[in-house]
Order: sequence, then structure tokens, then C-alpha cells
Amino acid sequence: VMPALCQRLNHAAEIIEKMGEVAAEQKFDGTRVQIHFKRKGFGDGATVKTYTRNLEENSQMFPELSRLGEWVKGDEAVFDSEAVGIDIKTGQILPFQVTITRKRKHGVSETAKAIPLRFYLFDILAFDGRTLLAEPYFERRKVLAEAIKENKTVVVDETHRTSDPVELHKWHEEYLAEGFEGAVIKKWDGPYLPGRQGWNWVKIKEKEGSTGDTLDLVVMGYYRGRGKRTVFGLGAFLVGVRKDDPPSRKATEGQGKVVTIAKIGTGLSDDQFRDLKKRLDGLVVAEMPKEYEVDKALVADVWVEPKVVVEIAADEITKSPVHSAGVALRFPRLVKFRDDKDLAGVTTLAEVEEIRK
Repeated sequence: VMPALCQRLNHAAEIIEKMGEVAAEQKFDGTRVQIHFKRKGFGDGATVKTYTRNLEENSQMFPELSRLGEWVKGDEAVFDSEAVGIDIKTGQILPFQVTITRKRKHGVSETAKAIPLRFYLFDILAFDGRTLLAEPYFERRKVLAEAIKENKTVVVDETHRTSDPVELHKWHEEYLAEGFEGAVIKKWDGPYLPGRQGWNWVKIKEKEGSTGDTLDLVVMGYYRGRGKRTVFGLGAFLVGVRKDDPPSRKATEGQGKVVTIAKIGTGLSDDQFRDLKKRLDGLVVAEMPKEYEVDKALVADVWVEPKVVVEIAADEITKSPVHSAGVALRFPRLVKFRDDKDLAGVTTLAEVEEIRK
């Protein structure tokens, strides 16, 4: 099942106005995992299969789930979850950049011992032959709560019901103070909608930068370095947002146009410049990809496929006559690489406009 994705809104009052009664959940900074369980086994004999947000199987990455049968009360289930690394000594959630080191094909068992994962379940899509996609959120949460036995590896996340914007803001602030990325807000009686549809799931992700948010942008190309940066082979890079927000299936296939929103040449360390160049080396293409819309003043020295996603903070979003998004980021800086995302997870132009409001 294509995973549900969040829209963005800036204020609790606006969220309640659009969505009515909602549930507030913690926003984990981990990697999305869809978990399929079948006690009698799938065709290859495996009882657990896992998939990325793009439905690519990655079952070999998660040896922790080999005991899932001990914790699920039923015989078949499909769960939506976020996997986060856990500090062995303190039990605290580890930063995203540590969690993402588990994304590998080799040495999985050794890495799993050093960085065990906890899977926070926040939805259930099917259970013992019953499809739950059309069921309201509160009904799915009841089924989810009853489907899992208490354990420390696969945990049902907490949820708080409210229709009060003051209370919703309080939960968001508490989650931020606890080290989460704020709150994910879900329509209390909403179905499970694949992709980014309507005001069903919304996030407020307040982080650094007075935009009140960070943006997930795709790297479109780069400019060769001068002076000190000649050694990196990269002096600045061009990033963009998705112009269109097509239906969920098309979105996951990377359809739609990509428009520019920033040319970034500062806000990175030397090591980050080297890392970015290394990531882009295998993605270079001879011509600008046809889905890119770029002003002639911003034509890159080197074009790349839209496969590297970066999280960017900025002080402000301003109008721009040059960037094809019609707006640009003021003082953009790299927060981190989003190895868990691809073009389907990149911020849309519509979301940028919402953030500007």
C-alpha cells in the first residue's frame, strides 16, 4: 500500500479550522517502514517483509523483526511505522544520522547489535483478512492497540485527541522540548489515504530558521568550485521543489516538474562539500533533465539526476524573479542529507506557499 504522506500547515488554529477534531502524535526523525506479517509465511517462507516509502523491499535490513510473531496477536497484519535507532546504554532515541547508518546491505547483523532499532507503530492497514484503509483513524488505532503485545522493539506510539488549538499547540511544544520533530496531526475520523491527499495528515515541523520550518529539497545540479573549493570540484549547488503534487501513484514515480528555489554555496562544512560531491558523482547526466524548469541565469555547470535530497533551513522565503519557483530562500544552509527520501518526498511548491503565509 502506498504510504500516507503529510501536508504542512503553520499554526494549530489553522489546523483545527481545516481538520476539526484531530489526534496529535510525536514526529519521529527516523526511517519509514511498512511491515507485513504473515504467520503461515509468504511464498518464500518468510513471515515478515518490510518496505520503504516507495514500496521497495528491504526486509534484510531489520533482523529485530525476526521475533515479530511473538508480539503480534493475530495471524496477518500490515503496519505503518517509523524506525529509530536506540542508545543501548540510555535507551534514548538516537539522531537521524545515526539511525540511517542501518541502511545497508552488508554487515547488517553487526550494525544491528551496535545500533538496535525500535519500530514505533502509528497505523495498521490490514489485520487478519480485514482491510482497514477506509476505517476512521480512531477505529484503526483501536485495532492497532489490541494487535500488539507489550515489548520494547515494536511499540505503539502515543496519541492525543483534541479539537482545541491551544491544547494542540501545547502537545507540539512538548514534543519539540522532548527532542522530537514536533507533532504529526491526523484527522480523528479520517481514512488512511495513500500519498498526500487533502487535510488528512498534517505536520508542523518547527526547527531552526525563522521560516518556522525546514524544507526537503532535491539537488538538481552544481557549479564547479573556485579558489579553495576547486579541490572539492563543487562550489555551489542548485536545489528545487516539486511544482506539482500529482496523485499518489504518480508522485511515487517521480512525475511532475521540479523548479528551483535556491543556489547554495555557503552553510556547509568542507566535509559536507566533499560528501555531497561524492553522492553526486554517480548521478551526472549530459543534459538537463526534462522535468527541470531552470532560468538561464541559473544553468548549472553539471546536471544530476534528482535523487539526492537535502534538508535545508533558511531565514526567510522571499519573492524571486530568477528562481522558477517564483520564490527563493534567504541564507539557506544544510541541516542534513535525507537518505531516507527521494523525489516523492520532496517539499512541493504548494507547501512552500503555505509556509510563507
